[in-house]
Amino acid sequence: MVPSMSGAEDVAALLQKFETATGQDRVAVANSLMATFAEAKLTDDVVVFNDTTPADTITQQVNYWAGEYYYATADYAASRAHAEQALPLCRATTVEADCLNLLALVCFRQADYNAAADYARQCYALDEKSGDPDLMSASLNTIAGIYLGANRPQEAEKYILKAIAQAQQADNSVRLAVLQGTASEVYHAMLDDEKSLRYAMLAHKTDSTGGRMDRAAVRLVQIASALIGLHRYSEAEATLGRAIPVLRESNDSHSLGIALNKLGKALLSQERDAEAVPVFREAAALFVRMGDVGNELHARRGLYESLWTINPDSAHIELNRFDLLKDSLYSHATAESLSRFNAEFDNEWLRQENARHHSLLNILFIGGGVLIAITGVLLWWYRRRSRMRVAALQAIVDAYQIERHTTADNVTENDKDSIVAADREFLDNVVAHVRDAMGKGDLLLETLASSLCITRGHLNRRIKEITGVTAQQFVLRIRLEQARAILHDEPSATVADVAFRCGFEDAAGFSRAFKRTFNQTPTQFRQQQI
Repeated sequence: MVPSMSGAEDVAALLQKFETATGQDRVAVANSLMATFAEAKLTDDVVVFNDTTPADTITQQVNYWAGEYYYATADYAASRAHAEQALPLCRATTVEADCLNLLALVCFRQADYNAAADYARQCYALDEKSGDPDLMSASLNTIAGIYLGANRPQEAEKYILKAIAQAQQADNSVRLAVLQGTASEVYHAMLDDEKSLRYAMLAHKTDSTGGRMDRAAVRLVQIASALIGLHRYSEAEATLGRAIPVLRESNDSHSLGIALNKLGKALLSQERDAEAVPVFREAAALFVRMGDVGNELHARRGLYESLWTINPDSAHIELNRFDLLKDSLYSHATAESLSRFNAEFDNEWLRQENARHHSLLNILFIGGGVLIAITGVLLWWYRRRSRMRVAALQAIVDAYQIERHTTADNVTENDKDSIVAADREFLDNVVAHVRDAMGKGDLLLETLASSLCITRGHLNRRIKEITGVTAQQFVLRIRLEQARAILHDEPSATVADVAFRCGFEDAAGFSRAFKRTFNQTPTQFRQQQI
């Protein structure tokens, strides 16, 4: 059972009082806080301080358990602040590993994977030194979760499998259920949903047998996730229907938000877009309150996809939010930190460094003739790409027959040529502005209309009159032609990279739109070019 948020104000007031109190008053406030934490089921027994308890011990315990309390209530910023206050006082004590693990989990929830990996590494080093397989399995599970959150499930797999082996050695069924649930998520991310489903069902059975119904509800969410991956959408919806009421009752906001994201996806996959919108909105609101950027990202993507056919303007707002969150999630520093930690765990860091220095030395010996050759190739490629882009833009205009103004009997041939020229000039301007907007990440029709000094309604009417399609459809065609040019010109660009550069929020949606328009997937198009 997760502590109720209704008591958070009392805890905050007591913590504020604790900061300013002295002497016996401070001890009394600390004891009130520890009683509150025990009532919230965070501690097995009530911890009681007295006048002889060292002041640093009281400060350490109060801040550590405040961090645990706020983590349980999904206030990750407050949890991290208190845990960081406790950590210096936890060094060289039995609480140090617990505090490091808490900080790793909090940073993971905040999508600060760089800090999360550092805290997890320190925690695992202490647990490994202890030789306790149960503690090691907990640390390894945290590490696996960090790699999973950083979209590196292949690396998460080895940590979670080792964690499961350690938990089996420790004969801890509660821990084993948690690890099996994590394994389910790892294999779901690896697109092996048959294996994901098996692990989720094992975890659900373990928790159900132990009478942990709130945890069993979390396992139902993981089962539903695997079912979605297997395209068994109605089964996933029914499974989530069993889990969500239990999660609401248990005050587990984090698991509830994930369940809502999964339900929205199941509804969206059944083309029930209107029903999915409020589900994704509730999930997004929960994750905003918690400061869980990674899961908010999924909710924003769901909102964008479900709103696309209902309200394109609102869909673009969600797309912009998605892009901002996506850019904030991953940085070069984070990727570098995770790679280094992974290498250290496998004792391969020195080998990789040597290989890197060897490569640098080889680069230094490249002759001037090779550089000249590369320059020539780049110039050729640039000119070829420019020709391809011009051809692609012309294809956009040529894709639509501009004949709507030229059929009246009282229009002369010269008038027809003049009208067609004006229409083509207008479409050329639209194409140029959309290309510019793609580079800036702003594809709202309002922005496009404003840049052309017309209203959005006039923009839509004019494009519809000339081409017979809506402004939204025409803009989509421009983006797809741009994508086709990039696929042709840049063989090293991934499909996902091309999708994002052309304003698509994920590779799957881009591939569907590309295939609908060109009757082949982006990969098939590229293979054809080769």
